[in-house]
Amino acid sequence: METTTHNPLLKLRTFLFNSFIAVLLVFTLQACGDDDNGPTDPLNETGNVAEVAQSDDNFSDLVSALSDAGLVSTLEGDGPFTVFAPTNEAFGNLPDGLLSGLTNEQLTEILSYHVIAGSEIASGDLQPEQAVEAFSSGELFITADGDVVVNDNATVVDADIEASNGTIHAIDQVLLPDSFLDVVGIVTKRYNLQSLEDAVVSENLASALQEDGPFTVFAPTNEAFGNVDLGDQSLADVLQYHVISGEVLSGDLDAVQTVETLQGEEITIESADGTVTITDNSGQMYEVTEADLQGTNGVVHIINGVLNPAPNVVDVAIDNGNFTTLVDVLGQTGLDEALQQAGPFTVFAPTDDAFSGVDLSGFSDDQLAEILQYHVVNANILAADLEAEQSVEALAGGNLFVTADGEVVVNDVATVVTADVEASNGTIHAIGNVLLPDSYQDVVGIISKRYNLQALEDAVVQAGLGGTLQGDGPFTVFAPTNAAFDEVDTSGLSDQELQDILEYHVLPQEVLSGDISSGTVTTVNGTELEITVNSDGSVTLTDQTGNTSTVTTVDLQGTNGVVHIIDGVLLPS
Repeated sequence: METTTHNPLLKLRTFLFNSFIAVLLVFTLQACGDDDNGPTDPLNETGNVAEVAQSDDNFSDLVSALSDAGLVSTLEGDGPFTVFAPTNEAFGNLPDGLLSGLTNEQLTEILSYHVIAGSEIASGDLQPEQAVEAFSSGELFITADGDVVVNDNATVVDADIEASNGTIHAIDQVLLPDSFLDVVGIVTKRYNLQSLEDAVVSENLASALQEDGPFTVFAPTNEAFGNVDLGDQSLADVLQYHVISGEVLSGDLDAVQTVETLQGEEITIESADGTVTITDNSGQMYEVTEADLQGTNGVVHIINGVLNPAPNVVDVAIDNGNFTTLVDVLGQTGLDEALQQAGPFTVFAPTDDAFSGVDLSGFSDDQLAEILQYHVVNANILAADLEAEQSVEALAGGNLFVTADGEVVVNDVATVVTADVEASNGTIHAIGNVLLPDSYQDVVGIISKRYNLQALEDAVVQAGLGGTLQGDGPFTVFAPTNAAFDEVDTSGLSDQELQDILEYHVLPQEVLSGDISSGTVTTVNGTELEITVNSDGSVTLTDQTGNTSTVTTVDLQGTNGVVHIIDGVLLPS
């Protein structure tokens, strides 16, 4: 912005000139007397819009910019013009350095965007909503409801300033054409996209769409939003379904193309005979009514409908009606937002009946989040994809142990009661029990959930040790696999003999792998067991018969101890 230089000689010359004019005016009035029929006094004529602006100190920055852009002579023309004139305060609201960084062509484009040529619009003539063509660079969007506001951000602070060739309305913000705005700004300025703006703000998506991009936004009108009932669908999900990464202009389109949206699902775009249509996952087709609104980080195309993605796993759970507790806890822990992302996810979803047997009041939100994430796999797994025995890693860490033999059972406790409920970002399998990570189970529960420890579970039940191992402990259990039990014949053992063998696998304290050292330990049945920590860090157990077993999985920690899986059965004698 240029600084005005104060010249004392110039001020003196101005004073003498004004004094001369005043004296001349007195003599003229005396000569004319009371004669009202003479010619109009040129000194009383209203100036053109350029002159009116020049005479008002509130527009000095505007006048300076008009002069720099060479537009003063244009506004001295016949007109008529309507000028939305930013005050000095409006120019002061611009980001530092914006004007100084503009080329002359860019400055001209911005200033011309404040001018309506060919019509003089008084404030009283404005409709509640009105779009008018600017002298350059598209339309101005005006609302008149008490205040007159242009492009949703510039309020008219002084209306209907008359000029000989038009009207000036003073505004408190500088208006910017689309090409100087990001895609959010392009949407925000248009009153017919107010519903979209409100939705973007409510879902905190504005900042993401103000990043570098580029983005292509398909923008539904207010009328389009008014014609759709999204129900319980995630609004954020729906909005991201209207955005694709990259800038796609209408002239760049093939006849048919399928593209992935930021939401993760696809839309189909067709272009024929100058008409562009968008088809969503529900099969609904909508038309682009205004294309190629280009901004600094992408392009906006206005469409006449709201694109509807297929419901995600959270939407499906909400609509189902049998997962109300699950949905409530997802919302309570904030996991509903995570499960609305692209995925894919497989959710083993406890029904309301499953939750009815669990007291959730004793868990913190963090614990509930851990338990719920233990029901989620970061992959899309259909029932037909499951093997007879399969372990899959849960989102919370740890494994789920799935068996599929006629019916699908998870962790030996939760039967799938409804399989393959499809969603846009994965699959839901309804289950009849709540699943618990190891850290929420005792050592018996840790053993029972694993299909590869089924033989040990059966032996514990047969020997009547379940109650003991569900006590306070703490215990360390060396758990032989099914394959290990296959190598020994336990069929002829009495319950007492079987109990002795099982108790030989238990230490009366919790020993994690990091605390194990070579030496001899006494087991629960009173017999000693030799432990060797090898140079490679592996652990070998030697029983009373001299047989050795290797620890294959360590540190399965539960509420009353820890389980280490081994590849052999330990014999006390």
